[in-house]
Amino acid sequence: MDNKPNLDNITFLFSQEPNCIDGGEHETLEVRVESSLGVDYDEGGFFIIKTEQWAFDDITEFSEMMQRVQNAVDTLTKNKKNKK
Repeated sequence: MDNKPNLDNITFLFSQEPNCIDGGEHETLEVRVESSLGVDYDEGGFFIIKTEQWAFDDITEFSEMMQRVQNAVDTLTKNKKNKK
């Protein structure tokens, strides 16, 4: 049995200036990575997105943001595997 702590979930919080249509103070987008087994055991998990409002001009902005999340998850889970 591995007595080292396991990574159960990961939360990313992105923020940006408000868009010019709706105004407001700022926009936030939360991306959680969760698994019933824990992120370490699944080497990833489900991506859960939560936002009150998030605007982007081009779909590539969102795609690049999600790729950053995927890259971070890959790094965290690969580091765990390499240390075993």
